[in-house]
Amino acid sequence: MGCTDFVLRRKLTALLVAIAAPAALASIDGTHLSALPRAPGPRGERTVEQAAIEHQPVCLGSSVASAGDLSDVLYYRAVALDDGRVDVGYFAFYSEERPWGNNWLTWSVFPALAVDLVYSRALLVAPGLQRALYGAGDVEGVGVVYDQAADGSLRFDHALADDGTHDAVALTRAQAFTIDQNRPTFYSQVWSHQLGGHDARSRSDLAYVRCYDEGSIRPLPEAVARAFRVDGDDRAPPAHVERNRGRRIDVRNASENRGARLSVPAPPRG
Repeated sequence: MGCTDFVLRRKLTALLVAIAAPAALASIDGTHLSALPRAPGPRGERTVEQAAIEHQPVCLGSSVASAGDLSDVLYYRAVALDDGRVDVGYFAFYSEERPWGNNWLTWSVFPALAVDLVYSRALLVAPGLQRALYGAGDVEGVGVVYDQAADGSLRFDHALADDGTHDAVALTRAQAFTIDQNRPTFYSQVWSHQLGGHDARSRSDLAYVRCYDEGSIRPLPEAVARAFRVDGDDRAPPAHVERNRGRRIDVRNASENRGARLSVPAPPRG
């Protein structure tokens, strides 16, 4: 390589960095595109079956730090199966699905910026393909099958989640309880939050963990489902247990979940 070529390459690299750095900084701040359901208000009267479901703690986490805050509430749908078991689908709401964080896309800068400019955001301002294709925020899911004892209490049997390529991942009880012997932990290994991770051996292997209990596990309101387009084919597939045969037990009647307050920002103008 001649001296002239070397100088030209250095100048080109410097130019690309000069262009990418401000764009990356602008892209990282995307709070105006974030969306989460607001607090649903006081918990109404529960059925015995709902109380049993909400008594089961669930933890969510990730082995990579990435953009997006988890909702304060873990929502669910549930059905009673013909064999006596209970199938519960948990819907995890993240404020956004963007590649920035402690991951290889961010370290490389340009891949993360490219994804953010097209998938997450359009021209650093408006929502990108992700919002158009799937809806506000990011919704991921896990389906858990519980054995039901004679007294109505539940015991975790197995779960279904998906990985970063949207392939189904079956999780045994042993896998789900590896990190915490008292609470199942579902976690992501990718920036896009799919919860089918299964390689972590301890809590220290995860960048973060958030646990939900019966004070923060609630039936999914239909208003939230509509606002976030939860019932689209590509939103949290493992959590859609209502598509299985069984009796719905997450709702008492058709009007129970209509009054939820939402936070879904409109696309900015101009």
